[in-house]
This record gives sequence, structure tokens and C-alpha cells, in this order.
Amino acid sequence: MAVGRERRRIFDLLRVYHESRDNIRLLLDLSRMNDYEKVGFIDAWQEEMAEYFAQNGYCFACNRELARCDCEEPLHPRLSNLSA
Repeated sequence: MAVGRERRRIFDLLRVYHESRDNIRLLLDLSRMNDYEKVGFIDAWQEEMAEYFAQNGYCFACNRELARCDCEEPLHPRLSNLSA
């Protein structure tokens, strides 16, 4: 959870996500990476976004608060391992 700072609202998180996604698309369009390298890059970016959402108390997959997340396979189920 966001400790020592104010948690962001889901609308703020989604704005950051869309801005970041646009930047990633531009970067990949300009990149000379192979397709498999691009997939790895995107995978790492998505994991960082999932952590960012979870740190602010939301599920990256369903955009619900973690306590209300019903995802069958949530990316970060109910704060497990996030306290480390």
C-alpha cells in the first residue's frame, strides 16, 4: 500500500497507465529490438504497472480496490508478498 504518501485514485492511475502505454508504443516503434525482445520488454512494463496499481491499492486487471478484487487469477492477489 502507499505508505507515507497519499494513495492515488483509480482515475489518476489509469491516466498514468495510458500515458505510459503511449510512450512504450512509441519507444517500441522506434526500437530495433527483435520481436521476442519487445515481448519481454512489454511483459516487464506490465509487471511494473501491476505493482504500481497494487501499491496504490488497486488490482491492475479489474481496476477494483484490492479488497474488492474478484479476479480468478489476480495479478497481485490481496496484497500477498507486497509488504516486502
